[in-house]
Amino acid sequence: MIPQWLLCLAAVFLLLPALAAAQLPSGKPKEFSPVIPDFNALSADWWTQWPDATQEQRAQWLQEVETAWKDWSAAIPEDADLGKKVDAVNLRFAGIRKTWQKREELKKVGVLPEVKFPNSPNVLQWAQSDAAVARGQQRFDGLRLENSQMDESVAQSLGRLREQVIALRDTHRSDAGYIEATVDVFFAQLSHLQIQEEQRMLQEQLSAWEEELTIARAELQRMLKELQFSAEAAKKLAAARTVEKSNLEELARERSDTRDLIFETSDAAVTMEQQIRMMNFSVEALENRLQLRKQELLLAINRLLDASDGKEQKLSLSNDLVANAETVRNNLARQLNVRQRQIVAWVGEDTNAMTKWWRQFEKVASGLGRVGDLIDDVKRYENAQLFVYQRQQGWWKTAGERFLHQFEDLRTSWRNLANYKLFAISEQPITLKDIAQMILVILAAWGCSRLLNWILKRMVRKNRTSEQSSYTLWRILNYCIVLITFIIILTMVGLDTSKLTLIAGALSVGIGFGMQAIFSNFISGIILLFEQPLRVGDLVELESGVFGRIRDISVRSTRITTRDNVDILVPNSEFVTGRVTNHTLDDPVRRIHVVFGVAYGTDPEEVREAAMAAAERVPVTFTNWQRKTEVWLTDFGDSALKFKLVVWVNSNAVSSLGDLTALYNIELLREFDQRGIEIPFPQRDLHVRSWGPSPALAKDTPVDPPAPRRGSAGAEDWPQDAGENGDSDGGDGSDGGQGSGGPASH
Repeated sequence: MIPQWLLCLAAVFLLLPALAAAQLPSGKPKEFSPVIPDFNALSADWWTQWPDATQEQRAQWLQEVETAWKDWSAAIPEDADLGKKVDAVNLRFAGIRKTWQKREELKKVGVLPEVKFPNSPNVLQWAQSDAAVARGQQRFDGLRLENSQMDESVAQSLGRLREQVIALRDTHRSDAGYIEATVDVFFAQLSHLQIQEEQRMLQEQLSAWEEELTIARAELQRMLKELQFSAEAAKKLAAARTVEKSNLEELARERSDTRDLIFETSDAAVTMEQQIRMMNFSVEALENRLQLRKQELLLAINRLLDASDGKEQKLSLSNDLVANAETVRNNLARQLNVRQRQIVAWVGEDTNAMTKWWRQFEKVASGLGRVGDLIDDVKRYENAQLFVYQRQQGWWKTAGERFLHQFEDLRTSWRNLANYKLFAISEQPITLKDIAQMILVILAAWGCSRLLNWILKRMVRKNRTSEQSSYTLWRILNYCIVLITFIIILTMVGLDTSKLTLIAGALSVGIGFGMQAIFSNFISGIILLFEQPLRVGDLVELESGVFGRIRDISVRSTRITTRDNVDILVPNSEFVTGRVTNHTLDDPVRRIHVVFGVAYGTDPEEVREAAMAAAERVPVTFTNWQRKTEVWLTDFGDSALKFKLVVWVNSNAVSSLGDLTALYNIELLREFDQRGIEIPFPQRDLHVRSWGPSPALAKDTPVDPPAPRRGSAGAEDWPQDAGENGDSDGGDGSDGGQGSGGPASH
């Protein structure tokens, strides 16, 4: 049996020729054959293979095209007057060759000339190499900007070429201008080829410089890993730091003097010069601060490398400087733009004056450019410090330091935001911090009020105080808290609290005119809270007819809930100046009288027992040895014996007075029906009187009987047994009769 590995090896040997054949080209490479333009019938696209050709092929192609051009241009008639255009075409040939020469020269120029990356460097050596790489990056950025502008030039050149080709196509060969149009098209084609060569040169240079910068950055990273502590570097950095501090102080003094000079003259030109000088001082001061920051970072890195120092090192991070520097730089740039436009408006067409001012502006603009470079340097130095710190102290400690730094930055940002001025009250600036403090004061006052309410309710639950006393005390303390909070807020916004007497005087005038009712209600509310003639939960009846329970007592009004569950806000002055019936002031138990009647002939003792039994079934009935339910016979009515059911009820168990009578009447009716006690209808005795004509009229005129009066209850006709005067006596009321719905009337 053949081993498996041997079969695999044989398969590989069989596949190798096929793989080799697949990688080989199917035929010979296509030979380059340059297209030589026919100037008698110039083609618009003879040059399209130019970007794909090699440098040697393009050089050979250009030579052959130039030879064909010279042969054709020599045959141009002299009367065509195209000498200048022919010379311009010849210059384009020379320009393409000069571009090639410039490219060869640029290949010898590096983006980082004479930059050293020593082994085991100190921080100063690393800083020097970093500065050289930064300058190389600036040159690379400039070349990249030039290349981006070249894209626009290529597009414009191609557009001009299209215009010339269209003009050539519109010209007939027999026309006199055909030769000139041919020369113009060929010139545009050569110009386009030259721009393409310049673009190719820039792209090759960018690629070479980018590779060189990549290597340089790798070397800088290697230097960071190999950094060594240097006591000499520490001394130099400390000395440079001292110099920068002194320069900064000197600039501050000069800037202060210049600021004073601005207001000492009324000459606009002198004022403008001083303002530009102030801008220069600001730029220089900003440069010094950034240089000082760079030295601080280098010193911090050097301290991290000192193994002999056993102290724990901290990160030197400060994003505030970079952020402030960028803000100041942007502000100065805007100021410079404003000054430039101002000078243009002043000077106008005066070239000499414009040159003078523009030199000063260029100085400021150059300083702003250096400030931008220094900001980038500080950012790189901070990143380098983080790298060294992490290498020396470890990743975890670095993360902790950065977190603390971010927290400090957050605090600083919040502090700056909190101190931002929103508006002013009496020339006192109001910031977000002030508003936040006011909100905290209000929340603290609300918390104190809630806490007092909770404490007082707890005292009520433990029977250490009454509910009404607790409510009154909480109300008074709540008003005091509101007053104190109001005074504190007035003090925080900068108002003089000693002037509150003036405010009180103004309020007194206002109270005397337009706020009399409000003030009256306020004073009445204070009286109610202190004297406590009314308490929450009392059942009251006002002179105005409002009846219900008190739910809340405030300084302006009192809320009463009626039996229909309707809340009514009653001004406090009505409780002080009007009559108020408090059914539950001291004792909620009160007595009511329920009047009812029974038919004559009913046993009074049975009536009393029925009424007592009915009263016991009503749940609000209150009875004890002092307050008992009683039944009184109060009157002998026309048709009934009148009784009173006198009962004691608990007012806290009912919602209104009207409900009680209804409850007892229902129970009385039910009890009387069960016992067969009759509740009579009202009975009336009617005396019906008839009358005739006067005696004098009776002698001469017969008298007809009068018609019956309408509206009399009973029969329609007169009674048959009436006498001469028509009088009829009903006796004891037997003629009255009783209907099913009530007493009958005649």
